[in-house]
Amino acid sequence: MPRQASSPGRPHETIASPLDLADDLLRRRCLRCHVYGSGDGYPETTRGTGCAACHLAYTNGKMTNHAFSKSPADSQCLHCHYGNFVGADYYGRFEHDFNQEYRTPYRTDGSETRPYGVEFHQLTPDIHQQKGLACIDCHSGAELMGGHGAAKGTTPAITCLACHDWRKGLPLPLSNLQVEADRLVLFTRLTSKKLVVPQLVHPAHKLYEKKAHCTVCHSQWSFNDQGTHLLRTDTPDHPAWARLSVQGSREVEEQLDNPTPQGPSLRDKITGAPSPSLWLKGYELRRWESPLIGIGPDGRLQIFRPILDLHLSMTDTGKKVIFDNVGVKPKQQRYLPYTPHTAGKAGAFFNERLKPNLPTETKP
Repeated sequence: MPRQASSPGRPHETIASPLDLADDLLRRRCLRCHVYGSGDGYPETTRGTGCAACHLAYTNGKMTNHAFSKSPADSQCLHCHYGNFVGADYYGRFEHDFNQEYRTPYRTDGSETRPYGVEFHQLTPDIHQQKGLACIDCHSGAELMGGHGAAKGTTPAITCLACHDWRKGLPLPLSNLQVEADRLVLFTRLTSKKLVVPQLVHPAHKLYEKKAHCTVCHSQWSFNDQGTHLLRTDTPDHPAWARLSVQGSREVEEQLDNPTPQGPSLRDKITGAPSPSLWLKGYELRRWESPLIGIGPDGRLQIFRPILDLHLSMTDTGKKVIFDNVGVKPKQQRYLPYTPHTAGKAGAFFNERLKPNLPTETKP
């Protein structure tokens, strides 16, 4: 049986409970985007630490300028917001599955095909990205650095309707918005490009605005990775994982490709202390089609993703199973609402997303 877990603040030398297992996963596999770490070891996931994580430019794994930038480019955001998480979708990126045969295109010239750790499908970018808006055009420094403007009521919440259903006399939701001839216009922060903010005209907006979030009709696609399985093992079976060695973690990948006599080791991403085991990852299903739609906390339809559809297992040095398929219960709680950054035209079939999911008493 496993001994007691290590003291708080230190990596788990042993695992005594499912909570220990989840904490070990978080610290040793998930927290590589913690701002006081330098990111993962791929060309576009390496960055500065602390304030420099956002404000010091890195490209291809190297710092390109010593000057701090007041307004970071999107490339800085993507050093952390990559993979199948919000941010990458703004650029239309959906990560490939890990199996070798799914990770095209194949290269023979040695050129880098995995700047973010895993190849990605290039899907339709968000319409705001296509028009020239950067991340910081909507996400201000006050929001990103823990400011309390919105909490104090000095800044309206940033929502689709705050901009696209703006009315004369209402406060401006963003500081880079202006009113010109009764029109709302936005000046992009990085390029000063002037854009007229289109306002709502389709009658469906009035019909459904209290029944569904804008993303239900306007998201072109969403992340839908179902059944994320994670295994902590002291003795990885390297041949069995050879086709899955690309794991979105350089630290794991190198040890699967080149096992050492000393055995596996994975660092705690807060303390840097190593621990003699690996966390291996795989999926049951990776899809972007058919967004999952359900009733959100406010009673309106919203897009969900199975972000907590996690299954944690652990084997010891003798390959004895200590924990098997530990997950969130009940199953419904594995799905959480989120805001896909894949906006575009709703199209002619928006009702196909709305009507089957509306409660019977609210259907028009």
